[in-house]
Amino acid sequence: MSEPQPVEQTLPYKTARAAEWFWLVASIVGTLYVGWLWLSTDTPAWSMGLFPCISWLWYGVRRIFRLRMTSSN
Repeated sequence: MSEPQPVEQTLPYKTARAAEWFWLVASIVGTLYVGWLWLSTDTPAWSMGLFPCISWLWYGVRRIFRLRMTSSN
């Protein structure tokens, strides 16, 4: 019998970490892009701010999910 793998070596952990990195990059890029749009146009579309907010929310959800995954063991 083999010993159980550490949580950091399991596929669900690696997938959660990759998803966390994806949402972090998407959030940063989205925030910068919407900020640039707001500053560069005469009539900013304030509703565009919804996209970075949703992206940051998903980053937080993925981060909490990954941290709970490691703290449960």
